[in-house]
Amino acid sequence: MAALAQSEHVIVTATRLSAQDAGSNVSIIDAAAITARNPASVVDLLRDLPGVFVQQSGGRGSVVSLFTRGAKPNFTLVLLDGVKANDPTNTRSGSYDFSTLDLNDIERIEFVRGPASAVYGSDAVGGVINIISQRGGETLDAGLQAEGGSFGYVRAAGHVGGPIGGATGNIGLSYTDNGMPVEGSTLKSTALDGALSLPQIAGATINLTGRYSDSTATSFPDSSGGPRLSVLRTLDHRDIREGVLGAHALRGITGWWNMALDYGFYDRSSDAVSPGVAPSAQTPTGIPANGDNARFSRHEVTWTNRLTPLPGLEAALGVDMQADHGTDNGFLQFGPAKLPTSFKLDRTLWAGFAEARYQIVPQLSLSASGRYDDTGATHHFSPQLRADYALADAGTQLQLSWGKAYKLPSFYALGNPIVGDSTLKPEDAENFEGGITQRLWDFGRWKVEAYATNYRDLIDFRPGAAPRLVNLSKVHVRGIETSLELNWGTLSATPRLSYTNARNTLTGAALRDVPSWLAGATVNWQPDPAWIVSFDLNHTGRMTDNAVPTGDVTLRGHERADLAVSYKVLPNLALKLGVDNIFDQRYEDVVGFPAPGAIVRGGISASL
Repeated sequence: MAALAQSEHVIVTATRLSAQDAGSNVSIIDAAAITARNPASVVDLLRDLPGVFVQQSGGRGSVVSLFTRGAKPNFTLVLLDGVKANDPTNTRSGSYDFSTLDLNDIERIEFVRGPASAVYGSDAVGGVINIISQRGGETLDAGLQAEGGSFGYVRAAGHVGGPIGGATGNIGLSYTDNGMPVEGSTLKSTALDGALSLPQIAGATINLTGRYSDSTATSFPDSSGGPRLSVLRTLDHRDIREGVLGAHALRGITGWWNMALDYGFYDRSSDAVSPGVAPSAQTPTGIPANGDNARFSRHEVTWTNRLTPLPGLEAALGVDMQADHGTDNGFLQFGPAKLPTSFKLDRTLWAGFAEARYQIVPQLSLSASGRYDDTGATHHFSPQLRADYALADAGTQLQLSWGKAYKLPSFYALGNPIVGDSTLKPEDAENFEGGITQRLWDFGRWKVEAYATNYRDLIDFRPGAAPRLVNLSKVHVRGIETSLELNWGTLSATPRLSYTNARNTLTGAALRDVPSWLAGATVNWQPDPAWIVSFDLNHTGRMTDNAVPTGDVTLRGHERADLAVSYKVLPNLALKLGVDNIFDQRYEDVVGFPAPGAIVRGGISASL
């Protein structure tokens, strides 16, 4: 029976070296856990990661943001099969919108907490999430899922995979209509995904992956007070198209040297229209009606040499080139007059990187990595050091690390003619952390991680007659995370707890949208091979949020529980039942946007 988090012990996301044991700052959600959990969306899975707060304005029609260890949403790098997917043209300064990401054919999710700029450069400040797609195998595999539920929810998905001549591949297609679980919030999305592994060509193995989605969404505007408080009752409308293509080639040169060449392409377009937000005491001018036609594309090529020149020593050396192009033909509406907010920016980044890991003795390994980034206008060096010490007989692993990271200003922050500033500096972070992973005899593991992160030159919004984005804030974040992975025969459980203290050093105030306490547990039970029962509980502590009609408001803490049951009628045919927010809890993660009440989903899953 697979547990939901830390269910496998090796990861590929945190390093350019060979896969290594998952450290105390790593969580993994594998295919078995996803099947047992039977979530309605990727968002429901991400809620179960230690140290993560997922903020959703009601239903899936709004932008979904993820806060890692109190860091801003744009400080978490999101990879789709290793391809960078953060969008620097959006108003959230480069975060990833999880609302449109479909679950179909996701094989596993790897989450590394803490800075990773030494590996990935800009954006990997608070952590890295890698969504890894299902690959085809040597035998034919096909599946079909269909489900419906409360508030008009409908989803259908299918895939087929297996051998194709001398290659193997997988292709999947899905459609989701999220209905309207919250007033004004709708999402309709179609997604196509594929993977292809080619036979060796000139001694090289080649893998291709791709995803494409087309979504239409509506919601009340950000900061409007939502369906509960918004004065203007007209909705935001968004049309979003997203495409991802990845190619990986690997060739052995000698017994101790291999080379890899990776290409990643990401493309996103978003057409959005908003009625704005009515004036209030906090914001006398309100937010005018506005629109955006944003286009963004990224090409990235990485050449990596992996070496094992001496026993116990691994190294990786390489170069990375990234070319970003973004445009936004936007406007602000003032009565009959339209004020353009258009911008167009290009950025090319060249980087060299090196990483090494040396097993000094069986119990102790030391790792060091560094990356130098050059955009022409800025230069940045990101170092990272790590030590791992294992007490094999006791089942104990100690981990200590230090690193620096940075975030380039987004295209929106640099180019927007209303609030942007082309002289903004990169945001910087320095992180210290230590952790313990302890084997609990034959029935599980325990992890605990403590960290301290200092951010400087954070980009803040400065209000006034001429509002601007400025480098202003210094933020200190201190925290601790702990989780258990427990297994007793047919039963598994993964309780988790995290505490975050994030404060602006200039004002002493706690950061908005960062709950101090997060807790939860996922329990999976398989009483016999035909049945799987999953119960998931999450607690979110109280926090401060802000909306135009209200100003700062303290949102109460809350709990949410989800239930999923699967029964195999036949070996290849299963009936599924899911109840999200089973106790119909009434709460808000965003001022004025009630979370959906209890949602019942029922469906069928068939496979070959």
